Amino acid sequence: MSSELYGGLAEVLACEQRIVNCWPAQSTLIFGGFAVRFAHGYSGRANSASAIQPRAHLGEADIAAIEQLYREAGLPPTFRDTPLMSRAMRKRLDARGYVLKDASFGMIADFTDADFHRRADVEIKREPSREWIEGISRFQTPDKRSPEHLEAIVAAIRFPAFFATLRQASRAIGFGCGAVDRGYAEIASVMLDPAARGQGIGHGLVETLLAEAVAAGATRGFLQVESNNRVARALYQKLGYRDLYRYETIWKRD
Repeated sequence: MSSELYGGLAEVLACEQRIVNCWPAQSTLIFGGFAVRFAHGYSGRANSASAIQPRAHLGEADIAAIEQLYREAGLPPTFRDTPLMSRAMRKRLDARGYVLKDASFGMIADFTDADFHRRADVEIKREPSREWIEGISRFQTPDKRSPEHLEAIVAAIRFPAFFATLRQASRAIGFGCGAVDRGYAEIASVMLDPAARGQGIGHGLVETLLAEAVAAGATRGFLQVESNNRVARALYQKLGYRDLYRYETIWKRD
């Protein structure tokens, strides 16, 4: 490992590579230092090209080939601009007409001294149930309400995974999942019934997921949260997460 990978960039690299494993696409192609992923349009991460090595850069021919592949899949060509992408690459994409879609933070936590508590009303399963799949889809944004496409992603996880359902009065009102890849746990798809927000329920749901991650051998945690989601960022900060890097998702709308 080169000296530049020690410290923050090493953590970015560890997280970005594990994102590919913990939230798998149905199809992944490698172009140079990029993983180019396809998942029927469900989830930005699973339908974009992400750098998986430092200073990742592509020439015009490779970029054009990736754009064609996305168009053939009925998707807009999309890249995630993380600290691993070279600045020259970003300038090249800007020149080709890419514009900002959204911005997010990659957050990370050290679990060494963590003491997470489980909620008694949270059920953990090793496989996603039909109730879990449909519950996540019910509370998702309109572009992510496909149970079939969500199931295809979570069913493809090959590392230890866990799926949480929180019930009150026998009604499922909260959901989330996690996976552990070589000591790093990703928490994802945390969804809560809007009527149950502001009561500390989400905090307890996430903390239960983190307790499960530690039990599965995780010593660090990482996740992705949209930069404008201040409530979620504040929650994760209370649980020991810190901002590791900001990244932008850029796309080309022809």
